[in-house]
This record gives sequence, structure tokens and C-alpha cells, in this order.
Amino acid sequence: MYDYLTKFLQLLSSTNSDFELIPLGNSLGLDLSAFAELRASQEDKFVDTIRNKMFKKLISNQEKILIKKDSFYSGSIDFMVSNEPSGKSFFLLETNGGSHRGVSIMTEKQRKLIYDGYLEAINQSILKNARTDNKVLILIGIPVNDALIHEKAIMIDYFRKFLEQKGLLIKVIDVDNFNIKCKAQIIILIADYKQLSMNLSFSENWVKFDGERVSVLIGDGITRRIVSKRFKREIEEDFKKIKTIIVNPIFKITDDKSLTYLAGYLCKNTLKKYNLNYLIFTKAFNEKELIEKLFYLTKKYKKPFVIKPNGGSGGAGVIPISEHLGLNDIKRKVLKSKTEFYAKFMKNRNPFPYTIQEKANFGLIEWRGENHTYDLRIYLTQSSGRIIPVGGLARIARQKYTDGSDKNEFVVNLTGFEGQIEVDRGIGFSSKNSKLLKLNIDDFVNLFSISCIIFAKIANNYKQIINFSEWDKEIY
Repeated sequence: MYDYLTKFLQLLSSTNSDFELIPLGNSLGLDLSAFAELRASQEDKFVDTIRNKMFKKLISNQEKILIKKDSFYSGSIDFMVSNEPSGKSFFLLETNGGSHRGVSIMTEKQRKLIYDGYLEAINQSILKNARTDNKVLILIGIPVNDALIHEKAIMIDYFRKFLEQKGLLIKVIDVDNFNIKCKAQIIILIADYKQLSMNLSFSENWVKFDGERVSVLIGDGITRRIVSKRFKREIEEDFKKIKTIIVNPIFKITDDKSLTYLAGYLCKNTLKKYNLNYLIFTKAFNEKELIEKLFYLTKKYKKPFVIKPNGGSGGAGVIPISEHLGLNDIKRKVLKSKTEFYAKFMKNRNPFPYTIQEKANFGLIEWRGENHTYDLRIYLTQSSGRIIPVGGLARIARQKYTDGSDKNEFVVNLTGFEGQIEVDRGIGFSSKNSKLLKLNIDDFVNLFSISCIIFAKIANNYKQIINFSEWDKEIY
């Protein structure tokens, strides 16, 4: 039986027509009806109103969300909501990089905003002609047998139509058919992470695939698989020296939740105006330090904390630590977290440094007759050097909330936990759904504003954040 990648490439090579979600899924052996239902719960007019109000608010507050146009940022940011006497406030959970799995739950208009951001990077590569051979090699990475591969089909189809209108010849290929000397000017190479790990290198300030210089790299999972001390040094010290255009070169920060919290902390006074609350956080670089810090923090503050591994996804390894636990119980929780992490990512990824964060005083919503925790995800992209919010959704926890002791009371990920896809727990942003979430327009405006300010802060203060070293103490 063909895997998803083989079916995907056959489909792309056999059609030039616009893809529609349901028939596309059927052709790949996927059932995408639930994606269509969630997408239908989105309301473009509602989100456009929020975005426009956000721009006016940021301008009136003289906030800057403009960054340099020679680097490209794309990602999402997650929040929990707290019910305060004065109104809604928000807790920052994490930022995420530019792989954007799950965007098919967004409207066509919203997806195009993200794709247009990618196209800015591709257009810049065409204009620069840094390879000097009038070819642009675009590398797109996907998980092995990705059940969301239909999203890449829609994205590549969008790229292809735009670039063909400019009179360019496009070729979409896989590893087995890779040939840079083909007639096409734009070569889109699709490879899964297993294939990538065997063919990636870094030299002469280029990310290379099978020795060939990559013009544009899309997918944070690719950058994690580049085994090169020099690449690691360049990405931390000055990623603008790298000749490959990396969509989301700030992945070292979006991978490390503590650095996201640090970005928020560094603009703390600004973000208070948008009702962002702050939680105690720090990080641990090895297991001994993690256990000792957890014991110290839970006893000092008499509060529960949460541990989060570096570069994780889908809730793997995220574990709550009660203030009532003894040292041996904490050790067992840490072991459980590492076991979960390695079960998903095997031994080729290191869960350290771990982020330690105070557990949020979150609000609940009634969903299907029971109380559930939830979070809000805001998608962002870059447009003409400006970070803009695209849209988002609410994600409901897998299990009803009782006392917070069961991890499933907090797992909200729709497309990554234990390999399952559960988009039925997603709620689009609309005027109708805002009532279910008990959020008003001003609440959404604040969420959009915080998201843009934090991403711009990360981009504009990258070195300050990446080089921060005062992790011997907690930050709040």
C-alpha cells in the first residue's frame, strides 16, 4: 500500500485543478469531514473586525509590530483564560513555529494570509538569486505518514498557481526523483523527517539537501534535524548570515517555552494594558536540577507547577506537579514526563532544558453538559514586514474537569496527542462561539494584540532572549 507521501505526490503531478478538502482527503485515504465542520464554525467577518480594531488599538498605544523584511516569521501562540472580578485576563502558554499543522480548519481567506507570508520569502529568494543559477529550491518537511498531508497539497497548489502566473516553471518532486538540473526554475522538494535526517547538512552558510543549496526552508521540524555545530552557532548568534531563507528562524525560542515566557516578561509593563497575567517560571538543564527546583518551588509558594519539555508537541511530557508531592513522588512524575516524551520522539530529541511554570488559575466553560478547561490558539503570519493575526480557534480539553489530577483534563491538542486527530473538540472564532466562550470583542482584540507584540518582541530582541542566562532563580 502506498504511504501518504507517495499518494500525495502522484496527486500533485496528475492535476492542475483547485483542491477541495473532502474529495482531496478521499483521494489520499483520509476522512476530512470533521475539518470541514470546524472550518464552517469560523467567521471571516468577525475575525476581520477584531483584526481591524487591534490595528487601531496598537496605533493609538504606539506599539510597534514591524520587523525587518529580510527574515520571515510565522507561527501561533496559545493562551488560557482567567475570570477576574474586573473581567477576562490571559495566561501565555506557549508559542509555536511555522510548520502550521492544522490550518485546514481555517477559512480559505485566512489560509491565504499564511501562504502569502510564505510567498514573500519565496519571492525574495527569486529576486536575490543567491544560488546564482536562476533556480529556487524550496524544501518542505512533513512527519512520516502525516495524516494532515492534505494541508501541504493545498499550500503547494496555491504556490504553484501563483508562481505559474509569473511565467515560472514549477516542479514538485520527492527524494527519489530529486534532480536540481531539471528544466524547472522553482523546485519544490517534499520529504518526510526520516528522509531529511539522512540528507541534511550545513556548509558555506547554506542549509543543503543531498549537497544542494536550499533556497527556502518551510517546517520547523527540518531545522531540528540539522546536525551541525556551525548551524547551531549561526542560528543562535546571527541567523541572518545563513543564506537559506528559513521561515521561522526563531524556532530556538518557539521550541523553548521558557524563552517565550521571557519574551512576555521583557515587555511585561506593555502587555498589562492588554490584560496579560504573569506566572512564575524558570528552567532546568538536567534531571537533578529539575527535581530540586520543583521541590523548592512547590514548597516555597505552596502552589502547583507544570513541567514542559523542550521542543515537545501534542502535550507529550507536559505534567502537573502538585504542591503536596514529596521528593520521591516528584521523581516519579519527572520519569513519567520523560517516558511520554521519548515514546513520541524516540531518543533523537532531548527534552532538556525543561520549562517549569506555575499552574494557571484558569477558567472553565460548559461543553456538552460538563465543565472543561480550554485554550485559545491565535495564528500569525508576516505581511510586508508586519506581524499580523490571521485567526484562531478554541480547543477543548479531552476530558471533563474534576480536580486537575488527570492529564487529560488539560490536553487540548487536536492533532498531535498520541497520534490522534480530534478536531471535534475545536471551536472556530465567530460571534456565536464568542458567547459560548464568554468572550467579547475587546477580549479578542487584546488576545490578538498580545500575540503580535510578543512575536515582534521575539524577532526584534532575539539575541537578548536567546542569550539570557539568569536561570538560577525563578522569574515573575
